[in-house]
Amino acid sequence: MQYSINSNVLVSALTDRNVTVIDSSDGVVIFKHNCTLMGKADAIEDAFLKKFQEASPSVLIDEKPRISTKSSLPADFKRYQLVDVHIPENTLKKNSGSFVAIFKVGNREKKLYFSYEMNAKMLVFKAKRNLLNGKILTNDDYESIWMSLEGIPSRAVLNEIPQNAMTKTSIKEGQVIADYHFDVRKTLSKKDSIRALLKEGGLVIEVPATLVEDADIGDVVKIKTEQGKILNAKILSSKEAVILE
Repeated sequence: MQYSINSNVLVSALTDRNVTVIDSSDGVVIFKHNCTLMGKADAIEDAFLKKFQEASPSVLIDEKPRISTKSSLPADFKRYQLVDVHIPENTLKKNSGSFVAIFKVGNREKKLYFSYEMNAKMLVFKAKRNLLNGKILTNDDYESIWMSLEGIPSRAVLNEIPQNAMTKTSIKEGQVIADYHFDVRKTLSKKDSIRALLKEGGLVIEVPATLVEDADIGDVVKIKTEQGKILNAKILSSKEAVILE
């Protein structure tokens, strides 16, 4: 449970008792009352923690979350049996927020709203130096650091930076790397030479060609023969493709 009081009221009451007060609040002081939620605090905390980590397995939570009610508990709350919890998706990147606990009461289900606070963080990638546009990223260009959920920028890369990532904008030293900072370069580039294999019956004819577009192994792309003919081909390796027509 939590209670809010105007800081002026609190300052006035303390001043009347000859207590000197420096008010650094924003005008409201919040008092929080920690309770066992009628013996269900541990079960609710454990269910919340399990659900949160199932949805965001890469989040590191330093300690058990602190759970409090959003409103007064029902008088017969001890009869309630916890069934599940639901955490809104937009809450999965916050150190505090609200969630719903679902209980069974007799033959009925009832939803109650709770608040949580916790200390959680995730690994992000930070540039080790100034990186210019067009730079192929290597492991020496960035490092991973733990960052509080509340401080992680929108669209920050959280799992890994893909191979062949190339910056499409400058990145400053110490800046957290986001997905909009780079594109993933294809294995093969437009105009690269490649051996195109043409299969006719039991024969395999090799046709020198160049790529008309960037490609990865397994892609179906257009190639151009030395005679200027455009054909569709599937990339087999960095040196070979098979003509599909």
